[in-house]
Amino acid sequence: MKYMGSKRVMLQNGLGSLLREQLGRHSRFVDLFCGGSSVVWYAAEVGNVPIFAVDLQTYATTLACAVILRDQQADGPLLKTEFVDASRAAVRGHRLWRVAERLEHDKLDVRSWSRRSMTLCGGRESSGEIWRSYGGHYFSPVQSLAFDILLAHLPSDPARRAICLSSVIIAASQCAAAPGHTAQPFKATTRAAPFLREAWERDVFQYVDRAIEILSTKSAKVQGIARVGDATVIAKTLHEDDLVFVDPPYSGVHYSRFYHVLETIARGKCGPVDGVGRYPPAIERPVSAFSRKGQSAQALRSLLNSLAVSGCTCIFTFPSGQCSNGLSGDILLEIARESHRIRVKTVETKFSTLGGNNRHRHARRVSEELMLLLKPK
Repeated sequence: MKYMGSKRVMLQNGLGSLLREQLGRHSRFVDLFCGGSSVVWYAAEVGNVPIFAVDLQTYATTLACAVILRDQQADGPLLKTEFVDASRAAVRGHRLWRVAERLEHDKLDVRSWSRRSMTLCGGRESSGEIWRSYGGHYFSPVQSLAFDILLAHLPSDPARRAICLSSVIIAASQCAAAPGHTAQPFKATTRAAPFLREAWERDVFQYVDRAIEILSTKSAKVQGIARVGDATVIAKTLHEDDLVFVDPPYSGVHYSRFYHVLETIARGKCGPVDGVGRYPPAIERPVSAFSRKGQSAQALRSLLNSLAVSGCTCIFTFPSGQCSNGLSGDILLEIARESHRIRVKTVETKFSTLGGNNRHRHARRVSEELMLLLKPK
């Protein structure tokens, strides 16, 4: 899925080998900012230890659970039949299906399609959460209805449910009519209209199918758990036998702004949305001290001190340059040396620029990233 700061590239560029080297020396792997869960999935598949995944946001821990709740592969074809095919049949019987499909096949210009979609979805308060909150904005009426039906047909078994819900989250990330993330949807302007149309024409069920196919083949060697919580608080409960992965926010904007649509899908609900970005109430948007410029350095010091007291070994990744939250690689090294012995490696990776379209701003930018192995002094 599209995720800011994804570690997929780093896993093939030194991080994976460091994890394999260290996992065999510890009794548990802990990811305190699991985010898109690529590191969690990797550690679960290669390490013979239980996984503990943590994040402030529900969608992140849901993605982690898609793999770590199982110690064997899932029956992907059966999930597709019982979940995706059943949902596809149910959506065609929904009272709003005909009008949504008709609007999509009228071949209107994008501006008219967008305006009529907003009117249609905005006037149906009794409809599903995605239709009400994001229909006519991030998703077309047909897509919104598909997401609501999929969420209504999730399996009850925790492991199967995690696979299916994660697949819906991944599909939403890939289908959203937004520049990179869900901070704001595309508008029906001359420049953005082609991108909006292309995104709205994506078949949600195909994307869910594809995600299930991938996730069902993954499994942990040892079953683990995930928890929504604050990394600094949880760090105080860890042990010296834990291997802890730390990849904290580097943005001066809270991640909940970029992933609020995915969070709504993971939770299955949200309060009244507002603004161009269709944001839920502030109380529903998790905030992190790491994304507050005036608090980020103290948050970093507090976290590292707690990890040192716990006695655990840490793998810490962070951009080497200056970040918008006020931190940098140099600041990280300075603070880390107060409580830890450090082994440093610098790797080249790519990160999202939060909506660059490769015309005025690159969608992804090459960056140097620090990869630190920390041991308490």
